[in-house]
Amino acid sequence: MGTLLLKFLVGGLAGLLCWVLCEPSAPKSFPHPDFARWSSVFVMVLGALTGFAIGGLDGLTRGGKRHTAMGAGLGLFMGAVGATLGYGVGSMVATAAFGSGVFAMGGLAVPVARVVAFVFTGAFLGAAIGLSALNVKKVIQGAIGGAIGGAIGGLTFDLVAVVFGPAILTARGQSEGEVGSPSRAITAIALGAAIGLFIGLVERFTRSAWLRLQLGRNEGKEWSIDTAQTFIGRSEGAHVPLFGDPNVAPIHASIQRQGGQYVLVDGGSPMGTGLNGQRIQSAYLTHGSQIQIGGFVLQFLMKNQAAPARGPEAYAGQAYPYGGVPQGAPVPQPAPAAAAMPTQMQNPAMGYPQAPMHAQPMPGQPMAGQPMPHPSPMAGMPTQAMGPQGGMQPTMAYGAPMQAPAPSGGFVLLATDGPLLGQRFPVSGAMDVGRECPSIPMSFDGNASRRHASLVPAFSNLVVNDLGSTNGTYVNGQRVQQATAGPGDLVKIGSTTFRVETA
Repeated sequence: MGTLLLKFLVGGLAGLLCWVLCEPSAPKSFPHPDFARWSSVFVMVLGALTGFAIGGLDGLTRGGKRHTAMGAGLGLFMGAVGATLGYGVGSMVATAAFGSGVFAMGGLAVPVARVVAFVFTGAFLGAAIGLSALNVKKVIQGAIGGAIGGAIGGLTFDLVAVVFGPAILTARGQSEGEVGSPSRAITAIALGAAIGLFIGLVERFTRSAWLRLQLGRNEGKEWSIDTAQTFIGRSEGAHVPLFGDPNVAPIHASIQRQGGQYVLVDGGSPMGTGLNGQRIQSAYLTHGSQIQIGGFVLQFLMKNQAAPARGPEAYAGQAYPYGGVPQGAPVPQPAPAAAAMPTQMQNPAMGYPQAPMHAQPMPGQPMAGQPMPHPSPMAGMPTQAMGPQGGMQPTMAYGAPMQAPAPSGGFVLLATDGPLLGQRFPVSGAMDVGRECPSIPMSFDGNASRRHASLVPAFSNLVVNDLGSTNGTYVNGQRVQQATAGPGDLVKIGSTTFRVETA
């Protein structure tokens, strides 16, 4: 609602500025031979200032100096032309319907004719503001919003005249005269504010898909997906500009509309584009999908869609879904708890092999088709046991030590989402992870505790211990106090998910 309020305010301020600039030159009597010419200038200035303000705000909201300057400049020119044309067409329609002297005859015909004239003025002005964004859909949205705002402005004029006119004449000691100054002031403010507000409302209610910035500078900012191809990157000309991160390419990725579906396509960026924790080349987007571009996380949203049922941890190794898959697309299933995954699996979105969720079974977890083994506990090391619901529950057991060697190069944590996406962090020895731990820079993450978890390489796995964190530590989507994670497993600490790999 912040953007709607801003459009309302800047539109109203534009109307007020128009009145301040034009009112001193207004004729002091009515009827007056110069009134028609002065009214045309007044409307043109009102359109120019309103277009400048709302067009510039649209560009500023989108982001970047180029969008702001283009929106303000085109809005200034288009607004002046649109308001002038609309006022001319509206006056002709009102005159044709009520007669040439309608505004001097009094009675009910005057406010009705004025509303007709202002509806056309507002519609043409709103369409011109939409045209300044070089978007056909915004032209239609602007015309509808402007027509509503124009009707409100037209009704306001005569209402204010009825309320303040007699008092002004009494103060002057006159029985009749021109008392339109307060009406013009209030109407200009109301017209500009209403056009700004209703253009924003119509755009909000008619959009079908949009992006919301979840992590990064200006969190909560939104961009409508209203073109056939929407470009994302740090270029000033991108539809969704993301500034301040050198890992974001000028044109990093794009969203392509294909009928009622949307496809995220990487633009050949060096750092790659992530979708729900997986690097992709191209993949379908669904309501709630999370897109990682450099240090930014964007959420893709669609109108009238159900909220995602579960997070991406349940779909490890898949580029989608986050809230379902489009019709005709393969539906990925979470990995079975007791079955070993193949040594490699093909990512359907990219066509290259990637590390599996379970390249080898976890301790205490049998291979498919084998009975549950009963291994001897190892000294000082946790083992996994099946809980009453079939889930893995950590237990502690002590016994004779085992001499299985750890990988010679240790382990590596590969960040699969968030600002650390694509970065690799070696785990050659025991280390703590958290906001105040130097091993992995997570000071940005409000969901991570100061000392969140500890990682200890042992044998063929990492031992993951939660250190009493507020939001918990997760291994393969399950909250754990103590567990082991092998190559291909996912460990979530705070808002960041890491994939365990051998060095």
